[in-house]
Amino acid sequence: MGAMRQHSHGSEGDTLPSHRYETSGMPLQKQRHPDTLQAGAYPRRITLIARTIALVLILSMVVSVLAYQSPPSGSVAIGWLGDRLFLDASTGLGANEIIRGDLYADDLTPDSPTGRSRWTRQHATLLIPNIGANTELELTLLAQGWPTDVIAPAVEQPVVTVQADGVTIGDFTPISQWQTYTFSIPADVRTDSDLVIDLFASATFTDTERGVDPRPKGIRLAEAHVYQPEPPLDHFIFMPPAWGAVTQLALAMLLLYGLLIRLFRSTTVVFTLAAIGAGLASIGLAIARIWMGAALSVTLVVLVIALAFTWQRPLLDAARSLVRRYSQGRALGYGIVTAALVWLGYTLAQLSRTYRLPGPSTLWERFPDTLMYGLLGTGLLALAFVMGREGLPRIANGIVAFIGRPRPALIITLALGGVWIGYEVLIIADIAYVGHADYSDNAIVARNLIAGRGWTVDYISQFYRLYDGTTRPQETWPLLQPVWIAPFIALFGPHAWAIKLPNLIFNTILLLLIYHIGARIWDRRVGMTAALLTLTSIWFFNLTIYATSDLAFVVFALGAIYAAYRSADHSPSVGGGRGTFLLTQRSFLLAGALTGLMMLQKPSGAIIAAGIGIWLVRAQVAEFTLRNTNRQAAIRQLATRMLPVTLWAATALIILSPYLVRNLALFGKPVYSTESHDAWVLGYRGDSGDAWEEIYRIYAPDLGGIGIPNRSWILRWGFDQTLAKIQNQTVALRDYLMPAWTGLPQRLSVLSSRLSDEASKNLLSPIGAWLATLGVIAALRSRRRLLSLLVFAFVPYMLFMVTYWRANEERYWVMLIPWIALLAGWVIWGGFDRLAQIGDGRWSPLGFILVFVAIAGIIQPSWPDIAEKIQDEPGLWSPDLIAYNWLEQQTTPDAVIMTRNPWQLQWHTERPAVMIPNTAERTRLMEIARRYNAEYLALENLQRVKGDGARTLAALLHPGDAPIGAVIDGFTLVYTSPTSDNRAFIYRFPEDYR
Repeated sequence: MGAMRQHSHGSEGDTLPSHRYETSGMPLQKQRHPDTLQAGAYPRRITLIARTIALVLILSMVVSVLAYQSPPSGSVAIGWLGDRLFLDASTGLGANEIIRGDLYADDLTPDSPTGRSRWTRQHATLLIPNIGANTELELTLLAQGWPTDVIAPAVEQPVVTVQADGVTIGDFTPISQWQTYTFSIPADVRTDSDLVIDLFASATFTDTERGVDPRPKGIRLAEAHVYQPEPPLDHFIFMPPAWGAVTQLALAMLLLYGLLIRLFRSTTVVFTLAAIGAGLASIGLAIARIWMGAALSVTLVVLVIALAFTWQRPLLDAARSLVRRYSQGRALGYGIVTAALVWLGYTLAQLSRTYRLPGPSTLWERFPDTLMYGLLGTGLLALAFVMGREGLPRIANGIVAFIGRPRPALIITLALGGVWIGYEVLIIADIAYVGHADYSDNAIVARNLIAGRGWTVDYISQFYRLYDGTTRPQETWPLLQPVWIAPFIALFGPHAWAIKLPNLIFNTILLLLIYHIGARIWDRRVGMTAALLTLTSIWFFNLTIYATSDLAFVVFALGAIYAAYRSADHSPSVGGGRGTFLLTQRSFLLAGALTGLMMLQKPSGAIIAAGIGIWLVRAQVAEFTLRNTNRQAAIRQLATRMLPVTLWAATALIILSPYLVRNLALFGKPVYSTESHDAWVLGYRGDSGDAWEEIYRIYAPDLGGIGIPNRSWILRWGFDQTLAKIQNQTVALRDYLMPAWTGLPQRLSVLSSRLSDEASKNLLSPIGAWLATLGVIAALRSRRRLLSLLVFAFVPYMLFMVTYWRANEERYWVMLIPWIALLAGWVIWGGFDRLAQIGDGRWSPLGFILVFVAIAGIIQPSWPDIAEKIQDEPGLWSPDLIAYNWLEQQTTPDAVIMTRNPWQLQWHTERPAVMIPNTAERTRLMEIARRYNAEYLALENLQRVKGDGARTLAALLHPGDAPIGAVIDGFTLVYTSPTSDNRAFIYRFPEDYR
C-alpha cells in the first residue's frame, strides 16, 4: 500500500540495519561466510539430511516396538498436576457431565495418603492411553467412600461397579476411610491399545453437617495403579505395540530433528542427538509407559512451539517476503478494487437491514429531514454526472491532499477533537457522581490532600489487617492521580465535575500526542484518524466521566513508548559528535521521565517499563561486537552505548522513588497493595458476582479469619481452578484483541474473538480489529522496529495480567487502543493510496468513500453504549445519591456507616464507612461492626450485597412494604427510597449490639 511505503519524519530508521564486520583484510564483498558451502555441496547436504532423517524415523519405530515388549506399570496420582492427561474434569452439574464421566475439581485432602483427591460423579471415566492391547493387567484403586456426617443418606455406602473397556471386572463397597481395591483385567478384554476404566456408583450424596454442597458425589479417588503381572520366563510372547504411540514417537523425532538442525550445523551431531532422544523416549515407554504414552501428544505440542521459536527468523523472513511479494503488481490492484466494492456493497446491505427503506409515510413522518437528505443525494448525483470520471478523482485526491497538509490536518484534528471534548464537558456537568470503588478513592485522597491529611482515607474496605479506627493510610492505589485532582478541588471545591477536569486535560494531551506519533511514524492523516478513533471510543468516554487513573496512565505509557522509540534513533557511538550525544541524553531523559510517571500513575506499569528497558538494551547493543581488534575500545563503545539506557532507568526510578519510600515507611515493603492479596483470590472461584465478593471476606487472623491469601493458596484452590482461571483470562484478552471470525473450524476458532449476543468484544470494534491485524502484518515489512518495541512492552504485561492478576476488564487494556487505532488508520489511508494508484486514479472516489465507511464502522459501535450510559446510569445512581444526602443531613459527622460501597458513600457523605463483610455468620458481621463502632447499615441499589453477606442480610435486603421505624432482624429501618423498585435502605444497628 502506498501509505505504508512512506517514511516521514524519522521513520527512516525503523528497520535495524544488518551489518557485516571485516574480520580480515579481505574486502567485504569478497568475504565468504564461514558456513558458505562449496558448489555442489548443498545437494549433497540435502541428501545426507534426508538419509539421516530416514534413519532416525526407522530407529524410533524399532525402539518403540521393542519398548512395548516390557510389561507396563505405573500410577496416576489423582488430584495432582498431570492427572488431566487421564481424565476429564468440570464443575457442571448437568447430565452431559455424568455421561462423559467427568470428575470434579481436584481437592486438597489432608487425610489422603497422596494429599489430594477428586470426587467422582455417579459415573467416572479414566483413560490410560497407549498402554498396549492383548495384555493381562491388574488395576488398583485408592478410594474413599462417603463421610460419616452425610445428611439424609440414601444408603450407608454406594456399590461401585468397575468396567474395563466396557466389560465389568468387579465391584466394591467403599468405607469412610481410604482403602485400596484391586481388580484383574483379562487379556481377552483388551482389544484396544487404550485402556478405558469406568466406575458407576449406585448412589450419590450432597450435603454434610459441615456445610452445603450441591454437587452429587459418588466416591473419592486418590490414585489408580495399573501394572502387568510378570509373564512366565520359559517362553517369549510378542506384544503388539500401540501403533498410535509408535507414530507419535516417530513424528516427535522428526520435529526434534528439525529443532536440532537449526541449533547445530553438523549433521553428525544432529543425528547423534536425535538417536539419543529416540532411545530415551523408548526407555520412557518401557519403564514409565503410563505417563510416557499419555505425554506423547503434549510432547508434540511442546516440540512444535520450540520449533517455531528456533525457526522464527526464517519464518518471519518468509512472512515479510510474502507481504513484499503480494503488496505489488497489477493483479493486487484489481483485487483491492474488487474487495473494496464487496466491502461497500456489504456495508450498504447491512444498512438496509438496520434501517428500513423510506416509503411515502416515512417521507411525511420525518419531514423536513427527508427533504434535506433528498436534496443532498440529488446534489451528489448531479456532481457525479457533471464532474465525470476525471473530475471526481481530482476532487477526491484534492481533498485528501488538503487534509494531509500540516496546518489543515492539525486544525481539523483540534476542531473535531474540541467538539468531542466539548460534548464530554456537557456530560460531565450533568453527572453528580465520580464513580465506583477506586474512582471515588482517588477523589477522597485528593480531598484529604487539600485538607493536609496526606494520602489517607476514612473507610475500611477489606479485612486483611485491623486498624484502630476507620482512618488509615491509603494502601490500594498509587499516589499520582489524587495529585492531578487536588488543585481543582482547591479551586472549585469538592464537586463531581471538578474531580474530572484533569481528564479533559489528559484527553487534549492524548489527542495531540496520538496525532504527533501518527504524523512522525506514518503521516498526518494517520495521526488525525487515530486520535479521533481513540477519543470517541466508549472506553475513553468511560475514562473521562469517572475519576480514574487509567486515562493519565495511557498518556504516560504512550509517551514513554514513543520517546523510547525515538531515542533509539540517536544512539551514541564512539567518535560521535558532542551534539549527538547531548541529543541522545535529552531523548533518554524524556523517555525516563515519562516511564517514571507511568509507573507512579499505576505501579503495574513497571512490567511495561521492564519490557521497554530490555528493548532499549537490545537496540543499543544491536551493532556492538567484541570481535573488534581492540577489546578495550569495544568495551568503551559498549559503555558509551549503555550510558543513555542507565540514565533512562535512573530517571524513571528517581520519579518512582516517593512511592517506594512511602510503602517502606508504612508497610515495610517497597511495593504493597491489597491487590497483592486479592490476586490469590480473584478468578479462582469464577467470575460471578458472588465470586468477586470473596475478597471481602474476613481474613485477618486477629478476627478468627482463615489467614492472609498468598501464593500457597494455588494449592488450596487446586490445579483445575488455577488453570481455568488462566484460561479464562487468556480468552478474555483474546476477545479484546483478535478479530471475530465466525465459521472457522473448531481448532482454529480458538484464535478468533468470541461474539457475545452477536456483539464483538473487540477494543476498537470488529472493523478496527481487522484493520489493526492487517497493520501488524504490514509492519512486518516496514515497521519491524516499532512492532518489536510494542511486543517487548506489552507481551510481558499481558502475561503478568493473565497469570497473576486478571485480564477480563477492558480498562486494563485501554493503553493498547491508541496503537490499535494507529495501525488501523495506517491501513485505512494505505488502502486509499493504493486505490488512487490504480487505473490512473479513477478509483480514488471509491477509496475516499471507504475511508469514511471504515472510520464510521469503527466509531459507530460506541454510540449505543454511550447513549445507554448517559440515559440509564444516572437513574441507577439516583436512589443511592438521595440516600447519601439523607445520611449527610440526618447523621453526625463521626457516625460510622457499614455499607457495600464505602468508597462512594464516604465521598458523598464525608462519613466514615466500613465494608459489609462477606460472611455467613451474623456474629462475625456484628463483631466487625462493633470493632469500628458502626451505627448505621446502608444497603444501596447500584452495588448490592452478594455472596454469604447477602444471605446473612436477606431479611434486610428485602423488607417489602415495612414502614419507617419497623424492626427487622433486630435492625431499625430509618430510611427507604420513595420508589417501588431500585430502592436503597438504611437501618440503625440494634442499641444493645455493642
